[in-house]
Amino acid sequence: MSHTLAGVERPDLSYNYLEDIPPELFIDSLGEQTPREMAEISFRNNLISRVSERAFRGVGTITALILQNNKLASVPEDLLANTTILERLSLASNQLTTMPNGLLRSQSKMKYLYLQRNQLTVLNDKIFKGLQSLMQLMIFDNPLIEVADRLFFDTHLTHLYMFQTNLSTLGMRPFATVNNTIEQLSLYGNYFESIPDDAWQDLAANSYISVDNVLKFAPSTNRTDLKIELVGDGFAQPINLSKTDGKILDHFGFHCHPIYPSQIWQCSPCPQGFYGTLWDNCVACPPGGFFQDESGQVANDGQSMNCRKCNNGTFVTPIAHPGKQPADCTVCPTGTNKSLHAGFRACPCVDNYFRRDRFGECYQCPAEGLNCSGEYQHLLPGFWWTWEWDLSDNFRLYEHFVQNLGIENDSYDKTTQIFSGVLPKVHPCPRRESCFVLGDGINATCQSGYEGWLCTQCSTGYYSWLDNCLECPSWQWFLLEVLVILVVIGVLIVIIVWDLNRNSRGDRSAVDKLLARAKILLGFYQVMGEVFSALDEIKWPGVLREVGSLLRLVEADVVKIIISPRCYFPDFTYPNIYIEFIFGLSFVVFVLCAALCCYGFTTIYLLIKEPSSFEITRTLTKTRQRCNLFVVMLLFVSYPSLSSVIFTLLPPSCDLFYLDENDVFNVTRLRSDYSIVCETQQHVDFTHAAEAALAYVIGFPLLLFILLWWIEKPGEILFVKKFFNVCDCADYSRRSSRTVESGERSLLDFPGQVPNYRSINAINGQSINDSSPPCGAPDDAPLTATGEQGRGMISWKSFLCENYKPQFWYWEIVELARKIVQTLFVLLFGYEDPFTLFATIVISVAFLLIHSSVRPMKDDVEHRLQLFSLGSIFLNLLVASLLLLPTNEDHSSSEIRKEVLAVTLVALNLSIILFVLVSLIWSGAKAFWRHGCCARLAAGVGGLWRQCNRPRVSRSNSEDGKHDELRNYADIPYSDIAKGHI
Repeated sequence: MSHTLAGVERPDLSYNYLEDIPPELFIDSLGEQTPREMAEISFRNNLISRVSERAFRGVGTITALILQNNKLASVPEDLLANTTILERLSLASNQLTTMPNGLLRSQSKMKYLYLQRNQLTVLNDKIFKGLQSLMQLMIFDNPLIEVADRLFFDTHLTHLYMFQTNLSTLGMRPFATVNNTIEQLSLYGNYFESIPDDAWQDLAANSYISVDNVLKFAPSTNRTDLKIELVGDGFAQPINLSKTDGKILDHFGFHCHPIYPSQIWQCSPCPQGFYGTLWDNCVACPPGGFFQDESGQVANDGQSMNCRKCNNGTFVTPIAHPGKQPADCTVCPTGTNKSLHAGFRACPCVDNYFRRDRFGECYQCPAEGLNCSGEYQHLLPGFWWTWEWDLSDNFRLYEHFVQNLGIENDSYDKTTQIFSGVLPKVHPCPRRESCFVLGDGINATCQSGYEGWLCTQCSTGYYSWLDNCLECPSWQWFLLEVLVILVVIGVLIVIIVWDLNRNSRGDRSAVDKLLARAKILLGFYQVMGEVFSALDEIKWPGVLREVGSLLRLVEADVVKIIISPRCYFPDFTYPNIYIEFIFGLSFVVFVLCAALCCYGFTTIYLLIKEPSSFEITRTLTKTRQRCNLFVVMLLFVSYPSLSSVIFTLLPPSCDLFYLDENDVFNVTRLRSDYSIVCETQQHVDFTHAAEAALAYVIGFPLLLFILLWWIEKPGEILFVKKFFNVCDCADYSRRSSRTVESGERSLLDFPGQVPNYRSINAINGQSINDSSPPCGAPDDAPLTATGEQGRGMISWKSFLCENYKPQFWYWEIVELARKIVQTLFVLLFGYEDPFTLFATIVISVAFLLIHSSVRPMKDDVEHRLQLFSLGSIFLNLLVASLLLLPTNEDHSSSEIRKEVLAVTLVALNLSIILFVLVSLIWSGAKAFWRHGCCARLAAGVGGLWRQCNRPRVSRSNSEDGKHDELRNYADIPYSDIAKGHI
């Protein structure tokens, strides 16, 4: 072979991964055949399972051959046929089941033989033949069941260690030697019930014998020099050895140390409760489900420890460890699974239980939102807690405890096996998707883009939209967004101004109908948007939650729509709710100032231009009317959202959060913005400002009510009517009721005609049926281009009361109050208070009953639309209250029913928009019929029919003829009379 150990005098190949010993390993490669003399060859602590019969060919003598702690199941009989071992041979800690008879036949000089910790069951009478120099034999910890008679007769044994085997009987004179040399005999840890009478007769003088104290019959002997010790389970006999032998036994179930000043080493077997390892002397069996009732035990290769297991459901406490007997195993504490082995703890916890002590009892998970798998509390997705409430290092201690608890062996940290701190209190996240679990789950983790308290704040580079944090767009997208908003607003203004500038026809225009029904639609979605916002923590079904976000989009929350996301000012961290409050009040002031400025600029312009007094009066009247209209419309639309912001800043809108499980530490945060702590001086100042702003919440509808009531007083305070240029609701309703009675106008009307046919003698085109001037109009009311008064122009008064019956002129103020009252309790006290939803539902039912019984609207379509919206609000609140009730149903079946309910409510909430769209499409279709080519064709056919069926007039009936002629004249439009088409 090309590579050998021929040149190595003392080869030490210990602690490697060798699997076999090849032949002729020590033969000189030059071919020299002279037998070598070697001091020590060590192959211990490898993986050797096969040794070649010629492995030691060429080796004449070996002082010590160490093959212990390998995987040898057998050795060749002629392995040492040509090799002499001078001192010791160690085959300990292998897997030998038999010893070849001729293996040791030429080892007459060997003094120490170590065969302990194998699988030897039988020792035949030829194993130790020829071992004349053998003085010490260690064969303990083998499953021996039989020992041949006179087995050691050829030896000079002085120390025989044959303890902890399976021997129950001994043969005739088992300890006989050539000169009766055995001085120390260890037989404890066997299964002897009796020992033959001649067992002790071959021992040396003053010999020491250790045997179990369970003997039923002791051998009879007349020797008084013997020291026979009956030992118990915990006995561990020290062994005096040389330094070399002591190092061999050390770490193999023995603890060896030198005895100074001599060169002798004393090795004591590991006592009960301990075991030896390759890396340490004697290691205690850990607390938990382990004990060791034998001494001198060692963890073999591949074993982490050598301890016996307690019965299932029992364990050894840390105080009682190391366990030395089964009685040291006590019953596992409360909350543990006693059907399993304890392991390295006081039995595993049962499902959904946690522990604070590795060897203590387990407790049930205390609250929703916690997962106690792994025997510790950690968050479920959708829940949140914080550790930032105490000066003590709770989080670090609990983190180490949890990491330690996950270790399923004896390597855990003994200093962190108990958590004596306080755990935080868990809270549900308003947006469950924002809170999820990473790692061990003991620290709250927010989704990307979210941060802060309950993961409700948007991170830098994100903006809030419909309760979601979206990544900020570029500047180009931001400018496009602003441009689109401005275009939409501009289109709406142009449509309304165009309708105002049209010649009045006396009936309800498309804008009239749009505004009337848009008010109902807006009122519904403003209330529902606030409901979904305030009840956001309720587990709405997924589909319904998405629709709730849509409702909050269309609720016309002016404050949130106009304020741009703070993407472009990342360092600006002022709370949104404060911005909304400041902006809301500023918006009111701005609208009022803009109206005054518009009117002032118009006045200054007219003074500079110096037109006629008639033109000045007409222009100022029209400007005043439009300013009043737009002030009322803008404040009307923004009033609910601003009122909600004001209510949100009041003291009852703060939530108290307990931070620890013992409810000692707490903090109060604003319900609408959890980043705001209510105890700060800044928030206290805003709270005082909100309390003062309640004057606007009460004052705006009250002012509208007073003005309407003032105007409704007949014949009084005329200057109010002149200033606001309005007529009372009764007069306005009489003019517009003609269009409501049946479908408004005949389909045979020609386009371009004046709807109410006027007499040719009527002044300014006034209808012969209306002898009085337009109600509430000043003497110098502006005239249209045709000389007719603009009595059909939309005013702030008509905006408020146009769709109500005359006796209910105040009902729009009631509707304003309803929008606020329906969400008042939820905004102030939150949904957790049982009274909140109860009061809100009662209020919704009350308004629904009042509206259905009073019927304040004169248009049946709008009455049904309003009734439908009130019913939808009631059903949504009812569903919210049902979702708050606990349920013990099967989760899957409950979720299916919730989804069905969600689809139904989605259809209900969106059907209101569909209702308005269908009604507007129907009105448009009728307008197209009235003014299109179909209308002209129908009018021509109708006129021809009247001409053909006109009755002839006789002179004898002149009075009736005059009357009929006058009536026919009255039926002819004024424009045809003026053009001479009679």
